[in-house]
Amino acid sequence: MIYKMKIIFFQSVLLSFLFHFSLFTASAQSDSTDTQIKIAHLKNPFDGLHWMGRVNHFSINPDSNQTVIFTSGGVFLNSNTLPFSFSKKILQSGFLNNEIKNNAEFYTHNLNGAAAGYKYGTGFCKRGKKNSIGLALSDESISIINYRRDLFNLVFFGNAQYENDTAYLRGSGLANQDFHRVRFIFSSKSGSADSCWQINASISYLQGYHVNLFNVGKTKLYTAPMGEYLWLQSQFIYQTNDTSNSGSFAFNGNGIAADVCIAFPAGKSQLMVAINDAGFIYWNKKSLFYGMDTTIQFDGIELENILSNSGSTISNINTDTILNYLGVKQTKYAFNLNLPLRFTFAWNRMVMNNKIDLNAGFSFLPQYENFPMFFASSTFNFKNFYPSVSVSYGGLQSFNMGINLEGKICGHFNWMIGSGQILSWLMPKHLTGIDMYSQLSYSF
Repeated sequence: MIYKMKIIFFQSVLLSFLFHFSLFTASAQSDSTDTQIKIAHLKNPFDGLHWMGRVNHFSINPDSNQTVIFTSGGVFLNSNTLPFSFSKKILQSGFLNNEIKNNAEFYTHNLNGAAAGYKYGTGFCKRGKKNSIGLALSDESISIINYRRDLFNLVFFGNAQYENDTAYLRGSGLANQDFHRVRFIFSSKSGSADSCWQINASISYLQGYHVNLFNVGKTKLYTAPMGEYLWLQSQFIYQTNDTSNSGSFAFNGNGIAADVCIAFPAGKSQLMVAINDAGFIYWNKKSLFYGMDTTIQFDGIELENILSNSGSTISNINTDTILNYLGVKQTKYAFNLNLPLRFTFAWNRMVMNNKIDLNAGFSFLPQYENFPMFFASSTFNFKNFYPSVSVSYGGLQSFNMGINLEGKICGHFNWMIGSGQILSWLMPKHLTGIDMYSQLSYSF
């Protein structure tokens, strides 16, 4: 509790400092009539069209009338309850001792969440003074898990603590999709240089090759005293792609998605509103479906002689017999699965003779998050070098800080590397989530 209070206090002080610093620098700007305020939150046609951690812009030279080619990528692992030390052990297939498992904290009545994924690709953009077009190819993966504390306890501690008690699992689930994306981009500007409206939009074709969808309905597990029997009321569905057609280029699904980002002036600031991944993937009719809606009581297996299993049930146990015993039904049919729809709002202000770029806002996945992720950042504009620091809290992560480094080389190369959650490396037992991203582009 003391540690949490320190984190919240530190966050409040830092955000307060950014707010008062913004007021101070804005006041200094208003006293100078010779300084032109530069509004440039959307630097290029790709801004606001995809999300990687807190950063949602590409590092592209903002000069007009240029063709740009780029490559970029990133990975993320977020959770609002699981510490980074726990997640790292899972990824490494390492041993989870009780200390690591006990560091996890949970919402008692609400669903807990975790997300993991990656994104990498390449593309080009033809930029004009008012309108621009672009094309990007990428390979992407996104997995979002919702779970209750009882599910976590059953998986990692067993059911001993639920003796003469009931574990409730309703609402838990997994949504995982792996796909290739072909994204077509269009951008248009209007207005003057210091009062510019801009809209960036894209339409994407999605080629899905792997999917896992698991939803738990009204499900609970009762453990009798002394473990005499287990009573399970279960209702769930599990869907996956055609397992006979696997591989990263298997055409198991086709989909479409759209993104739109609008930026407009608000006094000497700029506001941005974006909607990302409004779309779905249609998984074909060869997709597998497993469903269960039943109540069973398991009394165990009796063995007359542990040294001889001749004729006993245990010798015949396999996946099919377990599924049949549980009453799981298997069939094949097509289904649609939406992408995680994201809403983003951001405020941008250039201060100190355009030497500092201030940003603040929030991002929200309404289908999976209990409340939005809020962020604030400051970018320092040096010659050919643009470092930034950020703070964030909420969504599928805990409080964290980030560092982003961006720059130009020889007037043609732009590079960017950073992370929005670097504190997790320093305090892995207490903070959750990690992400890393990078990009390199060339303009001519």
